[in-house]
Amino acid sequence: MKDILKGAVLVGLFLVPFLTLYVANDYFFPFITGKNFAFRIIVEVVLSLWVVLAFYDAQYRPRFSWILASFGALIAVMFVANLNAVHQSTAFWSNFERMDGYVTLIHVFLYFVVLGSMLRTPLMWSYFLHTSVVVAGFVALKGLSQLTGEAVRVDSTLGNAAYMAVYMLFHVFILAYLFAQTKVTPYRIIYALLIVLFVYVLILTGTRGTSIGLVVGALVSVGYIALFATRAKQVRKYALGALAVVVLLVGAFIAARDTAFIQNTPALVRIASIDLGSDLSIRSIIWGMAVEGVKEKPLFGWGQGNFNYAFNEQYDPRLYAQEQWFDRTHNIVLDWLIAGGIVGFLAYVSIFAAILYYLFILPIRNNDERFSVIERGILLGLIAGYVTHNLVVFDNIVSYMFFAVILGLIHSRVGTDMPKLMKMRIPEAITTQVVLPVALIVMVAVVYVVNVPNIQAAKDIIVAFQSRDIKDRLANFETALSRGSFSRQEIVEQFAQQAMGLASSNDTTIPAEIKDTFKARAEEELLALAESKPGDARLHVFLASYYRATSDIEKAKEQIALARKFSPRKQAIILQQGAIELSLGNNEGARDFFKEAYELDTRNEEAKEYYIASLFYTRDVVGAKAMIAESSDEFKKRVALSDFVVSAVNTVGEMDYMAELYEVRVVNDTSNAQNWASLAFLYYQIKEQNKAIDTLTRASAAVPSFAPTAQCLIGNLQAGREPQIGCQ
Repeated sequence: MKDILKGAVLVGLFLVPFLTLYVANDYFFPFITGKNFAFRIIVEVVLSLWVVLAFYDAQYRPRFSWILASFGALIAVMFVANLNAVHQSTAFWSNFERMDGYVTLIHVFLYFVVLGSMLRTPLMWSYFLHTSVVVAGFVALKGLSQLTGEAVRVDSTLGNAAYMAVYMLFHVFILAYLFAQTKVTPYRIIYALLIVLFVYVLILTGTRGTSIGLVVGALVSVGYIALFATRAKQVRKYALGALAVVVLLVGAFIAARDTAFIQNTPALVRIASIDLGSDLSIRSIIWGMAVEGVKEKPLFGWGQGNFNYAFNEQYDPRLYAQEQWFDRTHNIVLDWLIAGGIVGFLAYVSIFAAILYYLFILPIRNNDERFSVIERGILLGLIAGYVTHNLVVFDNIVSYMFFAVILGLIHSRVGTDMPKLMKMRIPEAITTQVVLPVALIVMVAVVYVVNVPNIQAAKDIIVAFQSRDIKDRLANFETALSRGSFSRQEIVEQFAQQAMGLASSNDTTIPAEIKDTFKARAEEELLALAESKPGDARLHVFLASYYRATSDIEKAKEQIALARKFSPRKQAIILQQGAIELSLGNNEGARDFFKEAYELDTRNEEAKEYYIASLFYTRDVVGAKAMIAESSDEFKKRVALSDFVVSAVNTVGEMDYMAELYEVRVVNDTSNAQNWASLAFLYYQIKEQNKAIDTLTRASAAVPSFAPTAQCLIGNLQAGREPQIGCQ
């Protein structure tokens, strides 16, 4: 039985690296959900079997290290933090898009524990790391195949260039680790070639933070080896040479960043154009908001996945042109400060403190040689590169998995037996007759409860989208909603999008009762969702959009006001308030909202455009024209091309000004016959017959297919008739 259990556990552990190849196309968010659900199921199965194995054989029981203790402390602290989260369900379960949260953190921790307990010898770790490298090779080749298509940044089977980049980063250092452990020349050649391949693919992801992380990690590795390999002068020489090579390569890349080769390669251009000042300008604003959020909840934070509450509350208007619903700070320090407060952050940092203790402090203090100098240098470089990457990005299931692998590798080497645990003896009969069946029952229950309903819901959404029959689509969405999934919000939003589309559809083949059912159920679910997530501005914005789409403007006004309450300085919300007032005929109220949005940051051209239109609607023509006149030529062009502004100008009867705007339109697009015709008609309306004829003459030359109609219009104008009579 022990051998069967051991084999099953090892198979599960060795399956995990293969998850990077798995893309679940029949799941919602196929690059995320498939990998995460599979990882959770494997860990749950492996854990259950490992527990039974540990009862049978003491050698597989967990050993103590400060890495285990610090990671365990993080698990304990984050449980408390998530209990106090603004929205507990998100904190514990996350959603389909991220599949993060406490549940993932626990699975990563358990994966690390089992890895560190089962892979106890260098040979076993060699097998495991080689397996992962082989898989990474396939992932890299898949990434290279994207270069034949339209992909600018390769993402392979990971679906995100940043996720691909950190995956390659881990394997570059894993290869270096394997290189250091062998003296077989052919192997070293293969490792070196794969390192070059993985570095190349990493660069092709165009992920600047990870590229910097690679350089930082390389410098840390070779610098450490050069400094501490005192017993191996040849190794020190190689390290110093590698250090010089890294510096020279970075310098050469910087010097060549304006060359045609780099400028004609999109991914390389992204890296070559690194400008910490401008690149971090937006991130620094978000980080400032996060700091304010930490000040508000300093001890245990907001809970995992709850940054959106702090983001909306502290929203900085300078972000008007960015993504409106950030759920991550894009900085590992602030992510943990937000998620777990100072206590959670310190628990997370303690993991790295433990790593440094074993790889840096102990070797100096006690001459500890459980890792060679080269191994320590490579592992420290990997951690440095990983941390650098995470300073501007955030973790995902792939980076979590391989962080757990590195922690497990270190722990397996430095862990010490826990005497009481090792001495504990359980009769084999009890293990076989009680522990084993109980573990199997618990395993099946956990796998089902944690995964099955959520997997079914992730599939149901895709089936609903693929349903051609509208009744089947409704039924499939209802099925998805009935699963009790942790990602109910995403299901409801997708369902509501369908309802909004049907509300505006003129398809007479869709029964009215189906449209009404979609509408009623969507409203019911959205309201229930908003009630279950109090304070979520995004939900109220969504509700407002839903009510606008279904022509219930008063309810839209009520919902957008609630959104504004939870995010008072977000221009996108204020602009919606203005649009709603405009649709209610309250032009002055609309103007006030548009003005407020514009004045929060006068660089916001959308808000400025809306404000100018509202000035026309409120007949402040002088004020509107003055704002346009003092604007840049590019913005003047934007105004001329804005149907919203043109409609407002038309409403107040400013035909002379309309003609000026249409002159800009025809210059911008000489092939648009309708713009030419509209401009000619405007000149006709303001008694500028010669200009009308001249416009039509120009139109004939610019749009030959419009020439017959233009000549007909000219003939009518010259004859004193209505221009459109007899002209098509």
